[in-house]
Amino acid sequence: MPTGSHSVIFSFDIMNYFFFFFGFLNVNSFNSGFVVISVDGEKWNLISGSKDHTVRVWQLSQTSSKDAANSELSLSQPVKVLKGHTSSVQCVTSDRSGTAVCSGSWDCSIKLWNVSERENEEGPAIQTKRRKLNASTEVQELEVCATITLEGHKQCVSAVSWGERGSVVSASWDHSIRSWDVETSINTETLVGAKALHCLSVGGENMSLFAAGGADPVLRIWDPRMPGTNTPIFQLSSHNAWISACKWHSSSSHHIFSASYDGSIKLWDLRSKIPLLTIDAHKGKVLSADWWNKDSIVSGGTDSLLQIFSGFHRS
Repeated sequence: MPTGSHSVIFSFDIMNYFFFFFGFLNVNSFNSGFVVISVDGEKWNLISGSKDHTVRVWQLSQTSSKDAANSELSLSQPVKVLKGHTSSVQCVTSDRSGTAVCSGSWDCSIKLWNVSERENEEGPAIQTKRRKLNASTEVQELEVCATITLEGHKQCVSAVSWGERGSVVSASWDHSIRSWDVETSINTETLVGAKALHCLSVGGENMSLFAAGGADPVLRIWDPRMPGTNTPIFQLSSHNAWISACKWHSSSSHHIFSASYDGSIKLWDLRSKIPLLTIDAHKGKVLSADWWNKDSIVSGGTDSLLQIFSGFHRS
């Protein structure tokens, strides 16, 4: 199995089946079609956000099969239910350790959750409830309350990311990017753009640059350490439609990709204003994308396809 922390594509498939790189993921307990999933590679937990206002932590198991193509991944019931949002959860991410979860919602708030096993056993904001799946089946759910709530955005929080030294960075439809000190819950930096933002990635040298895209074809990159930080230091323009996803490469401070509703994915080197590579990824909109196995990109689109593009060589 792959290691590390990964993100899986947004899905609107109410049939509750997701292709997951090495098998099919069969989910029995989602009560909403909109799902955002992150993977903790050490314990193989999945974290989902839903229209029912909850964030759920699931344990992943794989059925044995001689035919790898027919192997199936199963999530029986959520291990924990994280409650506190008052509207649909739009985005979710976990830190590298997999013990802290951050979520953004249509209620304009950001919530942080401690999902480590020891903390949840001893924490005061834990409650076990029984829920009926049907007339004959009842399951236990461990409900967890948020440890921190960050408020300041005026519209939907569309993306969240962990920044340097444990900070949290968020993007919103209110056109702003905000940086938060988790220990004090203080909004330490606010960058305001001209368009609603759909995606955010924190990276570059020393995790100091914020890249974001949204309701226009331009990928913008800010350096909050510089004076006059409302002005992006890079504006990368090559797409023909809104930008839906962007992600820094984990081991290169110069390389980032952007994905767009124009169906393409573009790989950028910040030392050039022209994209290194353009991938005609989907016949419809690209809804989400991420790096996979260091030098591959995986993407999902409105054409109902999950695509993996490999063989990128960086210099």
